[in-house]
Amino acid sequence: MATKVIDNERTAMAQKVTPQPDGPGLRIGRRGELTGIGKVTPDGARIFRERLPQFQAEAAYWENRIGTVQSFRLFLFDNDTRILFTIVYDDDFKPYVEDLMNYVSPWMDQIFGGVWEGYTSFKDVPTLMDLIRNAQVTAEFFYAAYPEISCRDVQKMKRLSAAVSEMLDAAT
Repeated sequence: MATKVIDNERTAMAQKVTPQPDGPGLRIGRRGELTGIGKVTPDGARIFRERLPQFQAEAAYWENRIGTVQSFRLFLFDNDTRILFTIVYDDDFKPYVEDLMNYVSPWMDQIFGGVWEGYTSFKDVPTLMDLIRNAQVTAEFFYAAYPEISCRDVQKMKRLSAAVSEMLDAAT
């Protein structure tokens, strides 16, 4: 039985959490979350750790190609028998997955290929969607700071801040 929320000064800023309208996970403002747990292949932990330095080093390159990922975490657990991923991204699920397929599938294949049991290729859409649906676990708690500000908004604000700083420095 759910406990009734008591309105007070601490709940005045409560965020509206809803299901993602077009896929798995939750949504707050423009932010969606996706969490999944899958099985690791028998040799997956070795493969994962062998490749880890490279895919960690390339993360900013690949994620900047999409420009909508707020955070992405991935780790092995249960004595390296399971893999967990959590992603917070901007906007809707289907366009996010389409961006992944169009812009970062080689990186996803490097991360998950031979590691996640059942994973074939990021471009094998029917198999991938079944794998995600079977792995997906909706978060019970989800909070997002600044849920209406996208990654692209942050990049724009960074450029604007740098330009204003440059202008102010030139004026002094």
